[in-house]
Amino acid sequence: GENFVVGGANRWTYDSFVNWEFFPEGWIDQPQGPILVYFKETQTPEAEWEVGPGQSANSPEALAKGAVRGQVHFFPALCDTKQLREEFLRRGCAKL
Repeated sequence: GENFVVGGANRWTYDSFVNWEFFPEGWIDQPQGPILVYFKETQTPEAEWEVGPGQSANSPEALAKGAVRGQVHFFPALCDTKQLREEFLRRGCAKL
């Protein structure tokens, strides 16, 4: 489908991922599981990286703390998050 925020198809190559996480952190191994899945990628055109949460995630302060520039994405964790974590790992998605 189309990304309603920045436009274009919701398809990203795994090697474009520069970070991913599940929120709240640590909940992936709890019975209730996490609420949100986060990833940041560099395939979206750079001109769009400051849209929404990207402004904060790509700020000089975030970069000084070790963040990597890219487009931020969040989606509800309405899936088997342990399987998704295994796929991120299996496919070599970068993680800070």
